[in-house]
Amino acid sequence: MSKTGALATGAIVLALAAGGAAHAATDLVSDPEFNSPYGGSVFTTYYAGQSFGAWTVLSGSIDLIGGYWQELGSGEGSVDVNGRSDGTFGQSIATGTGTYRLTFDLSGNPVGSPATKTLQVSVGNVSKTFTYTIGKDSLTNMMYVPESLTFKATGPTFLTFQSLDNASTFYGPVVANIDISAVPEPVSWALMLLGLGAMGGALRSQRLRVSPLRV
Repeated sequence: MSKTGALATGAIVLALAAGGAAHAATDLVSDPEFNSPYGGSVFTTYYAGQSFGAWTVLSGSIDLIGGYWQELGSGEGSVDVNGRSDGTFGQSIATGTGTYRLTFDLSGNPVGSPATKTLQVSVGNVSKTFTYTIGKDSLTNMMYVPESLTFKATGPTFLTFQSLDNASTFYGPVVANIDISAVPEPVSWALMLLGLGAMGGALRSQRLRVSPLRV
């Protein structure tokens, strides 16, 4: 292998390794679709200290929704963060050191007030409040809105979803389809571009060497 080819190969290997490391920690949330058994019921209420799948109720209560309203897909459930009162639920996430993106779908229980549901999400070094206003959604079309936030971690972190609605209401913010994935750091992108540039240079060099001599 020529020196140019060796350099290109080395750069590409480094770039792919960096990119692979950045993307290795994907789909970190256990039971993201809330696929715990529903026992055939339209919903099941869980109280502080109880667990459903990989999740634990930390305060108040939540409703794990079965067939009460629209599912996102086959067997994909959701959580009303107000069960018999406003609730908080969460789980430990196996993050490492780096930047991550949390994504989830947000809706609101359309059956009752308040009209604007308020949800606080905390993970890593970030805590953010989200709102959802009912009126257009229904039990047959929950009109989920995709939400996201970016956070940094230095090791395992804890993800929580907390309803900020009135404790006396049964109709809270609704969460579904949760995922956490790693965000490539700038150095990873730089190495990947370096690798692609080196590969392009090597290919151009090869083409020049095999071009026919023009007379």
